[in-house]
Amino acid sequence: MLTFTLPADLLAHTRAASNGNMSAYVERALRAQQLRDVAPAVQAWREQAANDTAEIADIFGEDVA
Repeated sequence: MLTFTLPADLLAHTRAASNGNMSAYVERALRAQQLRDVAPAVQAWREQAANDTAEIADIFGEDVA
């Protein structure tokens, strides 16, 4: 079990928006934040992968993209 405190206005909104399932609502919000948190790392990986693709194309002389 986890206990945390929310400001009254946020709690009221969460109760109203959750359709009675605050746990699922909070889980979705936390998962969305998790995706936002890792977005820079994913972007960096994508940029590196694009560089790797260009290097592979240079080596093999093919369009591998």
